[in-house]
Amino acid sequence: MNTHEKKVALVTGSSRGLGCRIAKEFASAGYAVGVNYNKSGESADEFVRELRGEGFRAQKFRADVARSSDVFEMTESVIREFGRIDVVVNNAAIIRDRAVVKMSDGEWDDVIGADLSGAFYVTREAAKVMSRQKSGSIINISSIVGWRGNFGEANYSSAKGGLISLTKTAARELGRFGVRVNCVLPGFHLTDMGSAAPEEYYRKNIAESVLGVTTSDEEFARFVVFISELTTVSGQIFNVDSRII
Repeated sequence: MNTHEKKVALVTGSSRGLGCRIAKEFASAGYAVGVNYNKSGESADEFVRELRGEGFRAQKFRADVARSSDVFEMTESVIREFGRIDVVVNNAAIIRDRAVVKMSDGEWDDVIGADLSGAFYVTREAAKVMSRQKSGSIINISSIVGWRGNFGEANYSSAKGGLISLTKTAARELGRFGVRVNCVLPGFHLTDMGSAAPEEYYRKNIAESVLGVTTSDEEFARFVVFISELTTVSGQIFNVDSRII
């Protein structure tokens, strides 16, 4: 097969954590995988080596998604490497928790920049490529707090709520080009970010779960791949969780 015939998935923030699991699932499904990272270069190298060692095609791409110039250059690099982009998963995110009255400008701007503006920049560049291809799927990873808010997370919940609205608008605009845009709320996972959360936060999430469990990152990754391949579904918000909104 010509290398450009293989479907390509670009997952932002995929050198570790949930993004890493999603990227691995796309590789297992037969996709060439673009592993995006910002500061975790060693983790990205190790992950790409792992994927290649298992016979998958993968390449790392450094970009701070909060910088539109980085995103533009990353997109160009992905096209040079793989020839196309079939799926983009906007997974990259950071947290800077603080109560509203104590939150600094920097804590607000950093989270909005990485978690919302970054997804917009990636969506904008991917949409240009996918519109020319007349096909493509964009998956935005939001959060249940984007729906209902959370104490100490005005920046994070605002960014994730904005991501839900971005999904709906982009789906309306890009549908005529055959590009689908959907959003997934992943629930609470024991990834790097989840494991670093206070014990109280962990207990609260378990208490709210109707099953008394955290979300499986393996199940979630499979679901992301599944919805990315649906050709008649767009503009939808999926809560992949056992907590009820």
